[in-house]
Amino acid sequence: MEKLNIIIVDDNHAFRKGLRFFLEQECNCNVIAEARNGNEFLALENLHAADIILMDIAMPEKGGYQTTIEATFLNVNLRIIAVTAFEELAYVRLIIESGFKGCIFKDNIFDVIETALDDVMKNKYYIPEGIKL
Repeated sequence: MEKLNIIIVDDNHAFRKGLRFFLEQECNCNVIAEARNGNEFLALENLHAADIILMDIAMPEKGGYQTTIEATFLNVNLRIIAVTAFEELAYVRLIIESGFKGCIFKDNIFDVIETALDDVMKNKYYIPEGIKL
């Protein structure tokens, strides 16, 4: 399988760094860009080159929900997975309506990321158990 091109969007530098390392070393992915918030992400010149975008829901300036709505309005083919530490902010309906293709909780991201990436690349939604309706 070809390496996936990934963009990570999260305001936590240490989390981005750790996730990047895991994706590149353990999942055989290329992290082609990082952004600290939705505004930085939308300004990326290579955002359409990503196979999958991992987007934090809660970020300063522009959060993941609003950013995903705007990005998928411009390109409906983007595959964006919500990433959050706040399970109470993750609602299936809002995630899907916003344009996300799935959701991962930060507390177990390294356990489920490969399954989530695989599902989303197969045009399936990845929704973890315990997420609110």
